[in-house]
Amino acid sequence: MIDIDQFIHSLSLLTFMAILIEAVTEILKNAFPVLKDRFTYILSILIGISLSLALQVNPFGLEGSGYYVSAVLAGILTSRGANYLNSFVKKLNTSSKQ
Repeated sequence: MIDIDQFIHSLSLLTFMAILIEAVTEILKNAFPVLKDRFTYILSILIGISLSLALQVNPFGLEGSGYYVSAVLAGILTSRGANYLNSFVKKLNTSSKQ
C-alpha cells in the first residue's frame, strides 16, 4: 500500500528540485552566454544528478548500489521537469505580453 505522506513528501521534493535546477541553469546560462541548446540540456541533467545525490533523493527506495541508480534517475527526471517548467513560464510571459 502507498504511504500518502511519503508520496506527497517525495513529490514536493522533486518539484522543489525542478524549480531549483531551472533557476541554477538560468543563472549559469546568463553568466556564460556561450551555453546554448545542447549544453544547457546537458547542464540541467548534470545539475539535477548532482542535486539529487547531494539531497540523497531516493524515490524508488533502492538500497546499496541501487541507491545511486535511483538518485541518478531522480536527477534526470527532475532536470526534464525543469525544462517543462521553463517552457510553461515562457508561455505565461508570452501570454501576458499580448
